[in-house]
Amino acid sequence: MFFRTSFVAFATRSSLRPLLLGLVLGNAVELRAADTKGIPAEQRAAKVRADLKNPDVEVRRAAIKTLTHSDISRVLLPEIHAALDDSDGEVRSWAATVSGPEGEAALPLVPQLIVQLSDDAAKIARETAARALGRIGRAVPTERRAVPALEKASQKDTDSVTRVVALGALAMMDPDNAARVTAIDVYLTHDDPLTRMKAAHALGQLGDRAKASAPAIAKALEQATETHQRGYLARALGQAGDPAWLPTLYAELAKETSPEASGEMRGAIQRLGGKVPPATKK
Repeated sequence: MFFRTSFVAFATRSSLRPLLLGLVLGNAVELRAADTKGIPAEQRAAKVRADLKNPDVEVRRAAIKTLTHSDISRVLLPEIHAALDDSDGEVRSWAATVSGPEGEAALPLVPQLIVQLSDDAAKIARETAARALGRIGRAVPTERRAVPALEKASQKDTDSVTRVVALGALAMMDPDNAARVTAIDVYLTHDDPLTRMKAAHALGQLGDRAKASAPAIAKALEQATETHQRGYLARALGQAGDPAWLPTLYAELAKETSPEASGEMRGAIQRLGGKVPPATKK
């Protein structure tokens, strides 16, 4: 007990405090960027690698989430690959999320991502697998193994979000195919607001190729009430590249009370060449 107490006391004075305390006390708290500043990548990778094998699902969830936009994701691709087969749907979902941005390096994960898209019982895992496959396919134009599975999911998946994300993935892989783009447009008028947001997000990834979809994106923005969704919709409207919709963005910004959504609206206005109004407290 004395050794444990003394070691913890040392750890609290050390620059390695977040890592050492986590190892000694079994702390399952997610290692955030601010906590890991100054800790060598090798040590951070070792911590995540160990946590991804932990029997406690909360530890595994926290570990996989730390790999979002992380500098150690690339070296942990074998562990991410294994996490795609985790018993927990949330872990599988995040494993797909962090694999997509790795592009060509994630090619060995494609077969398992196809299985996840096709057969996973957790709809969020199917959705994130679809998005990851689209990103990998966009990064590697010759990689088209996922196309049949994406086409099937876009038509037959029971979850409308997964269907539209699969359509978005196909459009990312073939952005000059007008039919791929217009297939997403249908979901901009879907009854489910989350599905409308996901459709707008998919179109936003296509930039000005989605300009013809801007009217429907603008309408979805006007209808949206949830902060996160309004931000995504505003961003997509800016990405579509049609300055004709600046009045809509100004009007939505004028009534927006959320700093998060307001920031996205200001960014969209700037992207379309408009004058960004000064921020005001609401």
